[in-house]
Amino acid sequence: MDIEQIERAVQLIERSQLHEVTIVEGGQSIKVVNSTNNSQRHRLPFEADNDGNLAKDDSNESAQVYATHVGIVHLSADAVTDNLVKKGDRIEKGQTVCFIEELTRLLPVVSEHDGIVSDIVVEDGGGVEYGQPILDVIIH
Repeated sequence: MDIEQIERAVQLIERSQLHEVTIVEGGQSIKVVNSTNNSQRHRLPFEADNDGNLAKDDSNESAQVYATHVGIVHLSADAVTDNLVKKGDRIEKGQTVCFIEELTRLLPVVSEHDGIVSDIVVEDGGGVEYGQPILDVIIH
C-alpha cells in the first residue's frame, strides 16, 4: 500500500458514516477507525422557532445528512414537485430527504437525525460522492 492510497482511505472514512474499516492488500493490512463521525456534531448557538426562524440557544447541536451513494442528487421526487425538504423544515429520523440517481435507479437518502434543516449544501441535479454532506441539521 502506498501512502496516497492510505490518505485517500482515511479521508473517505472521515467523511462517511462508517465507524471502522480494515483494508487488506497482499500480506499487509491497515485498520482505520472513524473517531470524527461523532465529533462532526458540533455545537451551534442557534435553534429554530415554530416559524423556522433561527434563534440563539446553547442547548442544540448540529449534524449532517450524508450521501449514501455516488450519483446525481435530486431534492424532489420528480421534476414537477417541490423539494422534499427546505431550509427551516423539521425532519425526523428515517424521513427521506432526497434521492440519488445511481445509473438508472433513484435511491432514497434518509435522515439519521431528528431536527431542523439549517442548510442544504448541495444543488439539485449536481453530482455527489459517497459520504458527501447533503444537509446540515440542528438536532435537539
